[in-house]
Formats: sequence, C-alpha cells, structure tokens
Amino acid sequence: MNDHRKPLGQRVLTIRTPENIELTYALAGPGSRAAAYLVDVFAMMIIGQIFVNLLISVVTALLSGLGPGSQTWVAAIGGLVAFSLYNGYFILFEWLWNGQTPGKRLLHVRVIRQGGYALSAFDTLLRNLLRVIDFLPFFYGVGLVSMLLTRDSQRLGDLVAGTLVVYQDPVETESLLPVLPAASTAEPPLPASALAAVPGEVVELVGIYLRSREEMTPRPRQEIAVELADLIHEASGLDPQAGQSVESFLTSIVRQSEQAPPSSTPPPVEAELLS
Repeated sequence: MNDHRKPLGQRVLTIRTPENIELTYALAGPGSRAAAYLVDVFAMMIIGQIFVNLLISVVTALLSGLGPGSQTWVAAIGGLVAFSLYNGYFILFEWLWNGQTPGKRLLHVRVIRQGGYALSAFDTLLRNLLRVIDFLPFFYGVGLVSMLLTRDSQRLGDLVAGTLVVYQDPVETESLLPVLPAASTAEPPLPASALAAVPGEVVELVGIYLRSREEMTPRPRQEIAVELADLIHEASGLDPQAGQSVESFLTSIVRQSEQAPPSSTPPPVEAELLS
C-alpha cells in the first residue's frame, strides 16, 4: 500500500500573481536534489562512456600519423567533450523537459523561474554554467552551504538565474515498512523530538539507499551509510546505539519516521510576483 504524503519538513512557497491568483509550490530540499543528481550522474556515466569511447577511437585513428603529440590532442578533445557533455546534459534536458532531467523527473522535482514561470533557454544555460562553482571545493560544498543559508534553498546558480527547484506534484512515496526487516524487541525507540528534527529529504534519501543497497559493492555501501548517519547526527544528534550497525540505525530512522504521526504543515512563505 502506498503512503501518499509530502516529505516531512518541506517548505511551501506561495506566489501571488498580479491577477491575484495564488500559485503554491513545495520547495525541494538538499536531500531530494542530491538524490536526483546521483541519478543524473549515473545516466551521464552511461551516455559519456559511449560517446567518449567512440570519439577517442575516431580521433585516435585520424591523428595516428601525427606522432607522439597526438596523444595530447586526444586528451584535450576528450576533456572538452566531457565538459560539454556534463553541462549540455543538464542544459538540454531542463530546457526541453520543462525544467526536468531524468533524475528530477524520477524524484518529482523541477526547476521554475521565480514567479512560477517556465524556464527559458537562457535561464537553464545560466544556472548550469555556474554549476562548476557550486561544486567547489568538492561535491557541491558551495552549493550546499548556499541552499542551507537561503530562504528558498537556492544554490548560487539558482540565485543568479532567478530559479527555484520545487516538487512538481505531491510526492508519492512508497512505504518501506513491508520490505524492512521486522523490528527487534531490542530496537530502542528514538526520541520523538530528535526524530522530528531529521529533515524529510534526509529520510527520503535513506529510503533510496535502503532500496538500492543490495546492488552496491561493500565499500561504497558502507561509505554511503556512514555519510547518511552523519547527516542524521548533524540534524538531530542521533547516533547508532552501542552494538547497533549503521544500516540497522538507518532502518530504525526510516521505520520510526514512517510510523510517527504526520507533522503539521509549515506556514507558507509569501512571495510577491516580480513584474
């Protein structure tokens, strides 16, 4: 049975148009955006592997008679193609798919302009060319800080382009309870106040991890589990109990979050439509 709900703790943005029409959007947080990005990275790896290998084969054949210096040209062209593919992937998909990429579509989020308008080609070009700055110093460090400090969870590219990332529809989240291991009688109940402090996006990201962990190799599986536990600790102070594995702790977080009474909807954030 599906649990139809929006992620806990999400903020709601209400935009009032000059015609006095209210447009209401739920803002996507860092967790949902990170999950969408990981899906897109996987898709780009597949596409990139095909195109880069094909291009390198063609260029190598064309430059094979030019001596040792041809290897430098091959590397330079390969780097240029990789850069173009990375930026072109997001730019083309967001422009042609009305603010969505495959990852965003899977996570039910999309990019819009402030004011509720659809993206233009220039909007998506501007926000994505600044992605390289948001990525600094590693894995969106600058972008994450920007999202945490801004009211509407915007990275630098969003701020410059005047864009927002929102949920397209109320998110339909499939409950994990039927597939999780049965709760042990020794599983400690988590403090309700601390559990409520865990952002809904983080719980959602943990759920994605629990669904896909069996397909991971041991080392990445353990590293991702530890990173998720660190996110939970930073938000709520919760840690695995003595003798409890990290994955068991993550399972407890999801199970007890789904069993917790629904939280009240946060008050909307009012924003006037820019003329």
